[in-house]
Amino acid sequence: MKSIKVKNYNEKVLEQLKISMPQEWKKASGKFVGIEQWIEKKNFPTYKQLKELAHIFHIPFGYFFLDRLPERKYPIPHYRTTTEDDINFQPSSELLETVEYIQLLQDWAREILIDWGHEPLPFVEKYNIKSNISDIVIELKHVLELQDNWAKSINTWSEAFNSLIHKAEKAGIFVAVNGVVGNDTHRNLDVNEFRGFVLCDKIAPFIFINNQDAISAKIFTLIHEIVHLFIGKSASFDLRNLQSADNEIERFCDKCSAEFLVPTTEIERVKQIDIEMLAHQFKVSQIVIARRLLDINKINKEQFFDFYKEYIQREQKKIASNQGGDFYNTAIRRYGRKFIEIISIGVESGIIQYRDAYQLTRLKPTTFEKIKQEVLIS
Repeated sequence: MKSIKVKNYNEKVLEQLKISMPQEWKKASGKFVGIEQWIEKKNFPTYKQLKELAHIFHIPFGYFFLDRLPERKYPIPHYRTTTEDDINFQPSSELLETVEYIQLLQDWAREILIDWGHEPLPFVEKYNIKSNISDIVIELKHVLELQDNWAKSINTWSEAFNSLIHKAEKAGIFVAVNGVVGNDTHRNLDVNEFRGFVLCDKIAPFIFINNQDAISAKIFTLIHEIVHLFIGKSASFDLRNLQSADNEIERFCDKCSAEFLVPTTEIERVKQIDIEMLAHQFKVSQIVIARRLLDINKINKEQFFDFYKEYIQREQKKIASNQGGDFYNTAIRRYGRKFIEIISIGVESGIIQYRDAYQLTRLKPTTFEKIKQEVLIS
């Protein structure tokens, strides 16, 4: 039987999708050769084709019959290292959906913690961008329970990153690390678009780190996001070329993070420039070391950008070859151990229904039970 074509859709919705979601439109154009004719209504899609198009754009099928697409405003500031091709930033559907989902997790976490009688965290919104950077560094060490030269006693970047996450969660900060949209492994998050974001809240502050990034760079992102909490500013950012956006908030957070990870007094004492050795010593990306050397004029901008380009090419190859890992540990990290813990305690105590936990985490019952036990036992 011949497929029936749909003629009563709104072609203006297709036009909106073409303009607002160019990457998805490119994918759709590759799949449906005559899609431009659908906009002009010189030809029409079948019901099946329109359903597939809804899947590509990650929108409900019914949107094609509205007067226009519902407006989805990006809910937090996005600080992007400005270049000519991205002055008018439009978030991808992957970024937007990820922020909205983490907001949902945060809402649940806040309600549960308030119900349990948790007090506001004293370090959230404690400072502002006029605060002394040395005070921020001291506060970071206090909140994360770290001593001076803490990185020297840790062997690897992974150990340093995991330790910092553990200490941040112990302090009351929720930390999620994911490289895809939710659990959809076919929808990667683009590290060129954003390295992470932070949702400020005095009860349930949430940090999200893009797992597509290099491990050593993720350490810088984590500290950068904690500083955002200290000054009470939600945001997402790309930190392209490890350069902060032309914005006083980002410049301040950048300086605080760099000073915490690689103190000026220590980097100034360096006699021989060995970026790899220094990166291992401070447990940060080689790019962070190169940036600090640039800050104190031990290398120039041309040397920095030459190094950056070569380093990123190497790191991208490493990331591509290191995909995979334990499924359950990956699942826990996608939500954050602290979040899984309070949801698990909630269902165990009966204040949260199991069906709500399954729906919230988008996990099958057997998978949820497995990671619940993993978190509660450890």
